[in-house]
Amino acid sequence: MTRRQRQKGTALIIVLGVIAVVTITAGAMSYTATQQMHAAKVTRETLKARLIAESGLNKAYNAVKGDFSKITTYAENGAFGDGTYSVRAVANLGGNPNRAKLISEGHCGIGRAVVSADLENIPLVTSGDDSGLVFFPLPYDLMVGGTLEFKGNAKAGFRLIFANGKIIVSGNASSFADNAVFRSATEVEIKQEHKMTGNYTVEDTDVAPEAISSEALMAAIDALKAYARQNGAVYSSASEIPNSPPGGVAYCTGGSEGWNKKGTGCFIFEGEVSIQGSGLDVQSVNGFPALIVLSASEVKINAGGVVRGAIILPNASFHANGHSEIYGAILVGQAVKLNGTADLYAGDAGLGFNVPHQQDITDHVIITAWH
Repeated sequence: MTRRQRQKGTALIIVLGVIAVVTITAGAMSYTATQQMHAAKVTRETLKARLIAESGLNKAYNAVKGDFSKITTYAENGAFGDGTYSVRAVANLGGNPNRAKLISEGHCGIGRAVVSADLENIPLVTSGDDSGLVFFPLPYDLMVGGTLEFKGNAKAGFRLIFANGKIIVSGNASSFADNAVFRSATEVEIKQEHKMTGNYTVEDTDVAPEAISSEALMAAIDALKAYARQNGAVYSSASEIPNSPPGGVAYCTGGSEGWNKKGTGCFIFEGEVSIQGSGLDVQSVNGFPALIVLSASEVKINAGGVVRGAIILPNASFHANGHSEIYGAILVGQAVKLNGTADLYAGDAGLGFNVPHQQDITDHVIITAWH
């Protein structure tokens, strides 16, 4: 090979090497630029996704801040700008019904972001008087939605007695308040009139039925339940109920299973109530009812049971047996049977009971933390 040929070969190799270096450098620069552009796009769309998620979160907060009850079922998907958001709620945060969390996930292109906010409901009392009591009047000392039976040696110091069903006075039941009035939308049957003491009146002609569970009565019960909530006296189990509930009203969202049947206050049960055996001893406070049962239970008070205060059973039946004593008005949605020597007295409150003054309470939801 001649010298000239060797020089040409060397020059060609150098040119090819330069071309290779330039090509690699250009490719690297192009790859870096592509990566930078992709990173910029991810950053830009992630930022957009976060802003979209925050927009969904703000919309959700505005929806629940005036009505915190919506938090239990709140969920929403929506579109905003170039992307979408999805919001869900977590209620009872930490076991506290007044705390919750909103979680919003935003999407924009390839960007994704999640934001959340912890909420707390601090109800505001806008009016009302904490110490005020309102008297809720009842038209009768004893008011029954079904059949009313006085049997055995039952005694009643009641003067005004009403039943939508039949009233039956039998056995040795004979002692009632003077000038007692028996009023029935069906019939009054007194089987042994010669045993009746004092003057009494029977009314069972053209007597209109009465609404037992009226809207006004349920509103009064709701006021008592709200008062219990306000004082932190709401219990899921009857075994948790103290003998002296704060504020004087205990509201149990369950039944009476596990209750010791003793206490000073108003005891409200949503669930099944079965008061078996002796030992019932309840004393109301502030003129509130002593016992309220909202389920369709068969409530029985046996020998030795003492209730000082009104008994309100809008949907239940009632059976008093043995030597039980009740001091207060009685309202029962179904049938009533009074056996043994059950003694009934009107009590100090007379025809009715007290309820707390109903306050206007509005939800006030604040954001305690952003995540």
